Amino acid sequence: DGDAAVVARFDYHKHPITSIEWSPHESSSLAVSSADNQLTIWDLSLEKDEEEEAEFKARTKELVNAPEDLPPQLLFIHQGQKDPKELHWHTQIPGMIVCTAADGFNVLMPSNIQNTLPSEPEISSITS
Repeated sequence: DGDAAVVARFDYHKHPITSIEWSPHESSSLAVSSADNQLTIWDLSLEKDEEEEAEFKARTKELVNAPEDLPPQLLFIHQGQKDPKELHWHTQIPGMIVCTAADGFNVLMPSNIQNTLPSEPEISSITS
């Protein structure tokens, strides 16, 4: 289909992508695993805000040493798995990801991603 348009291009991963999946809970979020032994979570709705960034740097001064070359859409980096092969978002728990790799599997729920667990159903809705 010649009508497809590129939404975004990121040159973060330096090795082949092994798995990619859009979040079932947040339409702008996706998770990516790569042969560089990293799993990343992206939110394509985010953009760099120069004014907000300048305010943050002024407030934190030397307290924060964040890399300048990371895209603002990159929310989370998980390192430590050997040869990750497949990842999937949990369909019932927002923000939870399961990733399989050559050395086992990890269940991740980053604290900077929306991570409220599904609440218990109200008793009145069960008995009604």
